[in-house]
Amino acid sequence: MKDNNQYLFQVNLKGMIELLSEHIYSAPNVFVRELLQNGVDAATARRTIDESHKGEVNIYLNEVDGKPQIIFEDNGIGLSEEEVHQFLSVIGQSSKRGDFNEKDYIGRFGIGMLSCLVVSHEIMVETHSLIKNKSVCWRGKADGTYTVESIDNLEKPGTRVILSPKKEWLPLFEKEELKKNVLFFGSALPITIRLITKEGTEILVDKDPVWLDKNSTKEELLAQGKKVFNINFLDAFRLRSVAGDIDGVAYIMPYKVQFTGSKQHKVYLKRMFLCEQANNLLPEWTSFVKCILNSNELRPTASRESLMDDEVMRQAKKELSACFKDYLKVLMLKNEDTLSEIIKIHHIYIKALAIEDVELLKLFIDYIPFETNKGYMPFLSLKTYNDVIYYTPSLDDFRQIRRIAGSQGKTVINAAYSFELDLIQKIKITFPDVMLQKITPQDLLDTLSDVEISDDERFQKFEEKANTALKGFYCKAQLKQFDPVDTPVIYVANDEAMSNKNIQSLSNSSNPFAGTLHNFVKKEDVMPVMCFNKDNEIVKNLLVLDDTTMFNSVVHIMYIQALMLGGYPVNKKEMNVFNDALYQLLIMGMSDFIGKMDL
Repeated sequence: MKDNNQYLFQVNLKGMIELLSEHIYSAPNVFVRELLQNGVDAATARRTIDESHKGEVNIYLNEVDGKPQIIFEDNGIGLSEEEVHQFLSVIGQSSKRGDFNEKDYIGRFGIGMLSCLVVSHEIMVETHSLIKNKSVCWRGKADGTYTVESIDNLEKPGTRVILSPKKEWLPLFEKEELKKNVLFFGSALPITIRLITKEGTEILVDKDPVWLDKNSTKEELLAQGKKVFNINFLDAFRLRSVAGDIDGVAYIMPYKVQFTGSKQHKVYLKRMFLCEQANNLLPEWTSFVKCILNSNELRPTASRESLMDDEVMRQAKKELSACFKDYLKVLMLKNEDTLSEIIKIHHIYIKALAIEDVELLKLFIDYIPFETNKGYMPFLSLKTYNDVIYYTPSLDDFRQIRRIAGSQGKTVINAAYSFELDLIQKIKITFPDVMLQKITPQDLLDTLSDVEISDDERFQKFEEKANTALKGFYCKAQLKQFDPVDTPVIYVANDEAMSNKNIQSLSNSSNPFAGTLHNFVKKEDVMPVMCFNKDNEIVKNLLVLDDTTMFNSVVHIMYIQALMLGGYPVNKKEMNVFNDALYQLLIMGMSDFIGKMDL
């Protein structure tokens, strides 16, 4: 037999408040935002009846029986007794949800008033309905009970929310802290906000902020940016997106910033402060700016501390991206000095932007600098003075080959940075006449002049002795001839050779899988090469050195030096050999010195 009994869910209001304070709202001061929000929405609702109505919120800071009390009073549409029961007493029920003008309201979730119970044991709401022309008082407590009664002390439409603080939240009810939080959340609101204390009345908000005023000058925008972010910005430009109805200002940072660093902005929703992150709203390459943005149509999460990632946001992101591109194009025509300064400081982000926009790539490519073995060079110089431009996507490879390649007249780009390699591939496609060619240490090794060891017995013996000294380091010694001659040795290893070396090192360790690691070596004969420069003075002396101990010590020191210059890691075993080699040379030097003293 089917059981048709139905039951209502029971709500633990205390548990709900803990959920709000610990998981939904990030800080207890959000009650200020929620009360400002209700006041603005009430004024917006009243304007649907009276278009000339000007919204106001008066905040009273009083003292009752020696304890502080806050009153948020608005001149909005007010609530009737039926609406009080429907909207204040039902969690998740909002008077704005489902309204044909819903998009004009800030609040939608019906949980904002509960934030007051985070800081106060009781919420008192006195309200006078414009429609019913009656006043009621609603009292709600954290235990889930509430009362409603008629009152006659309100003569004009509007609502008053009265709070007394819990002991632990007394600091939030102090004048300066309250003022700070009101301005933090509500400085851009389109209403007049007053703070009224026993000292008098202070107008906190009564006009549009500079960054939303279309008549603000560049100087005023920069001054506002300095006030908000405490940074003297390089430049500022306006942002606009039809999708999401977004307006704002972007400020160019005056110094280099990390691509992965925290991106602090100021994001407002219907002119109420929302958050300091613009995740998924701004492209990653916009890290060189800080923005102040207001959206009238994007949707917030329930906590109202971030935006929902939906199709409207994705379209807004495209439109805001276009604003950045248009700004740079205008600079190209009207202010090349500022453009050059931006590219000089933030070229990594300009490169990222150029990758996705061929038009911008064509406009800016000659100005963009690249790190090369000859220092930073704009692309115009690279293509002007080089028939072939070499590049390497590996920082370690760049460190190995930069000096030798320079001596051969080659210019090599260090393409190991973010976006660099992608940009080079884009350049290859966009400018097919420019010769860009990848170079590796192996390519460099192939250009070094071989030394015919059969021509001189010393050459043959040197390679044999050097290979014996390096036997435990998984590399082979070769005598080469190359410039510059003041470079005694270079260590050359491609990815496969380094992989084989690492596997070899592990197979000689106490690793439990050491016995099977050799199966992963792709080619036994592929190993790093130590290239000794035949024309270098140190190598010339080694060619005639008969002392095996001293020879091995010098080779070991040169080996570690070559690793370090090439940017390769030095393991514990190699460092121990290096220290021992230095010790051996020191002992031999002291022995010679003592021997001369005895004579």
